[in-house]
Amino acid sequence: MVQYLAGHMKGYRKQAIGFAFFLAWNYFSFFSCGLVPVIRMVRSSERVWVWAGLLIAVASLVLMVASSRTRLAGKKSFGVVAALFASVGTVVIWTSFFYESTYQTVSAVGGMVAGVGFAMMALVWGDRMSRYNEAAIEFSAPASFILSFFLYFILLALKGPASMAVNALLPLLSMYFAFRAADLSTGGADVGVKVDRLIDGRELASALAGVATLSLLFAMLWFQFAYFRLLSTPDVVGDRFLHYLVPFSCSSVLSIIALLSCIKLSRQLNFTLMFRWGLPLLLLSYALLYYDYDDPVQRIVAYTVNFIGMFGVQFSFWIAAPKFVRRSNVPAYLLFGALFAAEGVGIFVGTWYGLAVIDGVTAANVMNESLLFFVAVLLVAMVVGFNPRWSFFRMSPRWSGRDDKAEGGAADSTSTADDISALFAQQAEELRATYGLSNRETEVAELLLAGRSRPYIRDELIISLNTVHAHARNIYAKCGVHSQQEFMDLLRPAGKREGTEG
Repeated sequence: MVQYLAGHMKGYRKQAIGFAFFLAWNYFSFFSCGLVPVIRMVRSSERVWVWAGLLIAVASLVLMVASSRTRLAGKKSFGVVAALFASVGTVVIWTSFFYESTYQTVSAVGGMVAGVGFAMMALVWGDRMSRYNEAAIEFSAPASFILSFFLYFILLALKGPASMAVNALLPLLSMYFAFRAADLSTGGADVGVKVDRLIDGRELASALAGVATLSLLFAMLWFQFAYFRLLSTPDVVGDRFLHYLVPFSCSSVLSIIALLSCIKLSRQLNFTLMFRWGLPLLLLSYALLYYDYDDPVQRIVAYTVNFIGMFGVQFSFWIAAPKFVRRSNVPAYLLFGALFAAEGVGIFVGTWYGLAVIDGVTAANVMNESLLFFVAVLLVAMVVGFNPRWSFFRMSPRWSGRDDKAEGGAADSTSTADDISALFAQQAEELRATYGLSNRETEVAELLLAGRSRPYIRDELIISLNTVHAHARNIYAKCGVHSQQEFMDLLRPAGKREGTEG
């Protein structure tokens, strides 16, 4: 496992660093009081977040429709504008804390400008992550989150204008790495994947209908996180270390540990992980508040648990969504646009409602009202169910093989893919007869011959990553090879193999 990750680190580090800059900017701008330079007030970051959520929702929808007509995420000018929106929004949010009389208006403007920048950068990174193979995705996402937390703590250590200046620089650095030409052809990128395919209005509407239930549940989940964040935020000003840094630190460390465990032990990583992770932690958070709402320590613990749930949902989202794009061939801008619009709506409504009712909150109505919202999520999940397509084991016939230039290419592409799959299956059977592979090893061998990454094999065969590694080691040992490339060359004619090596 360690050798496997080490082998990918060099190729994937660029996108991991760039994505980490984006995440660190997001956390420092919207998830803490790090930008507060002068006056301090309770729930100041939440008041910025509410307006950011509104513009994230609006901008994501607009960008999704515009991207179906022209490839926005691939244009460097788009990345520059996205970074400028995020950086300018950061500066405006910082200046809003200088005058209490104008704080509400200026912070709202800053939050909205930054929200547009977030939506644009999220679209770019959704496009970039969807171009990477499964191994690159499962390395880059956790590595980026780990690095982003280190960057966040460094920013908190800075004081005054320095923290704001560095935070405003992060979006520029993020877009610089996103648009480096090398990232689109190396480091696990698959330039043949059409993640930005243009579609017409009918296809757009049909695809949106396909992710409607996912978007609805995603919005409800973020409503819960946003609303609970208001309920559990400490009612004191000052002591940022205890009330913000400690919960954020604990939640980030525990989330990373849990995520890495899921990657290692889970038999599949898809959208359902967001709900399997988030809902139990939300219920635990509510129980902690109900136990003693007026106890500040209890509030901090509940606040931490809520952050663990929120970070976990983000982790699993950035792993599941790019994989879904690759397997379903749905354009990246459509899936990410729909889900970030849903997230923005959930953040806006949850934060707005929380700010409206927070003054009258008691332990009793926290539990009563919050449980109603929680049950609403469960009822929707019960009625609509978890769509089997979220498991993305097979490509949807509707989207497979579609091309911008040729409407008649779908059948030919599907037929060619089936022929190639049959060839790999036949080769795996030959290896089974020659080297005595087991049934499961033959299935793994077929996918290895096709050049599939180990995370892809884990999702396809519904086995843990550890099991994939074990099967791969056994297959290589039986066949007398040491790498996947050597294994793929086994059945290649000697003349072609020598020509390739030369």
